[in-house]
Amino acid sequence: MLRRGDSLTWLMAINCVVFVAVCVLSTIAIFAPVGMKWFYEWFCISSSAWHVLTHPWQIVTYAFIHTDFIHFIINILLLAMAGKLFKEFFSTRDLLGLYLLAAITGGLFFIASFAVENAGVEAKGVLCGCSASVMALIMAPAVYAPNYEIYLTLIGRVKLKWIAVVYVVISLLNMLGANWAGQFAHIGGIVTGALFAWLLKNKRINITTWIWNIADKFSRKKQSKFKVAYQNPDFRIKTEKELLDDILDKIKISGYDSLSATERDFLRNMGEN
Repeated sequence: MLRRGDSLTWLMAINCVVFVAVCVLSTIAIFAPVGMKWFYEWFCISSSAWHVLTHPWQIVTYAFIHTDFIHFIINILLLAMAGKLFKEFFSTRDLLGLYLLAAITGGLFFIASFAVENAGVEAKGVLCGCSASVMALIMAPAVYAPNYEIYLTLIGRVKLKWIAVVYVVISLLNMLGANWAGQFAHIGGIVTGALFAWLLKNKRINITTWIWNIADKFSRKKQSKFKVAYQNPDFRIKTEKELLDDILDKIKISGYDSLSATERDFLRNMGEN
């Protein structure tokens, strides 16, 4: 599954593996004098901006860590459903980019809100979980295609905009509880997902592009190998019919989810033409 899986499959796999690792470490920590404090201080995002500046990886790593089973299972199920819906409108490349961007935004919202909540009081907290990223993946399709309908068991057909409204209201109501700063991170994810979809739909601006520009810089050597392969004089460009047949065969064997973003765009363009 991982060998032919896309970014959604890998995100779910990483979250699952990390959760199992945290469970193992927590069990070992019962018998160890240091406990789990070192783990939280290194990998969960701190409410202290200075601590995050000295541990910059926390702005991303916290979005793959869950320490509670209920929190983990809810987030992983929502990630699976929201991610599958997200791929109906956007590419898997956008999915990974938005997941990471929402994690960064949610983390910054958490730090800012914690500082406001505890102004004048010496307090420190940590945040973990992919809730902000999941909220962004839910919100993006709702803003991009608000009247698109999906079928929900026991409810029937519901428009995406109403699902988004429900999640926003729940997040706002949860802010009345004790974990105000943590819920404000969800708002960061909601804002990021909505902004991503609105800019892409109305301005053709993709706010996750800079993430991939950084990633592409680290993969230049790999890209250069592909360029050399295409300079082979024996290479023959396939016709549109041959490409379409290949894609249809791939769908029969592995299903629609196995298609790359480029293949989906090609299939969509062929359908429109």
